[in-house]
Amino acid sequence: MRVFLTGATGLVGSHVAACLRARGDAVVCLRRPGADVRFLDSLGCELVDGDVRDGADDLAAGMATCDGVVHAAALVYAGRAWPEIRSVNVVGTENVLRGAARAGVGRAVHVSSVAVYGPVAAGSPVDEDASLEAPLPPGDLYARSKREAESVALKVAREEDLDVTVVRPAAVYGERDRLLGPRMAALTRLPLVPLLGPGTNTLSVVYAGNVASAVALALDRGQPGRAYNLATDHPLTQEGLARGLGEALGRRVRTVRVPAAAVRAVARAARRFGARVPGVASLPVERVACLALSDNPYSTSRIRDELGWQPSFTHEEGLRRTAAWLREGGS
Repeated sequence: MRVFLTGATGLVGSHVAACLRARGDAVVCLRRPGADVRFLDSLGCELVDGDVRDGADDLAAGMATCDGVVHAAALVYAGRAWPEIRSVNVVGTENVLRGAARAGVGRAVHVSSVAVYGPVAAGSPVDEDASLEAPLPPGDLYARSKREAESVALKVAREEDLDVTVVRPAAVYGERDRLLGPRMAALTRLPLVPLLGPGTNTLSVVYAGNVASAVALALDRGQPGRAYNLATDHPLTQEGLARGLGEALGRRVRTVRVPAAAVRAVARAARRFGARVPGVASLPVERVACLALSDNPYSTSRIRDELGWQPSFTHEEGLRRTAAWLREGGS
């Protein structure tokens, strides 16, 4: 198969490129000006200059002779203003998928996010049939953009007769992670690493290598118009994540538990005063608190049952690989 890939220098995209190349696919990566493409070069990927904000016709030229498209490019809690986020995450999605249709590509996978569901009550299971109409926090521009992008993707699929499958990862970590991994690594340097609540709840966290294999399955045989959650590859607790990454980095991690009531009080105050997670300006504190205090609410049964997804990387291996990349200067 010959696959056109956007977002290839990012976390999910780079792992998708590696997964597809490992199974023998040709991968054509959209390269933004100034992007670091050394990893893609090492994989033997082909590179095409451009941006998802380019017109559909311009993008279609780079997709010539491709059989499939994986659209993984997005601004993720980047602290940008809504017009810029929308231009990349929403308009960019339309440009890429219309370009695919004009290039005669048969199949596409759109990488979305479980953020589209909005706030989730503790103990309320969420599967892919859940409504996407729940009000979103006003400041969660990423969730808003991903919800709108899914709507656009399905609209283009109908209008252009393009087979589009959607995958919705939860929090993703791994090599080339510039969001979760570096911040978790910084926490392991503290004398005491705070655990929000008991720390024994299963997190909505997946390793990027396992997300990549799911994307490949969706590209091969995902049902058109179907969405698949990717929220748990293997169970991982908050304490397991802190200790596992610390151990992989060669650090002895000691933890302290912060009572859940105190965490919720701080989150409410943060919402009142418009505070955000340090270093991730557009990530609401309440969303972090909700996901950290409760067990993963998102069902991942559909992709396992329908497509046979069997995540091959354990969290021990994923954290070891992430730590190795961080030690080599990843940030």
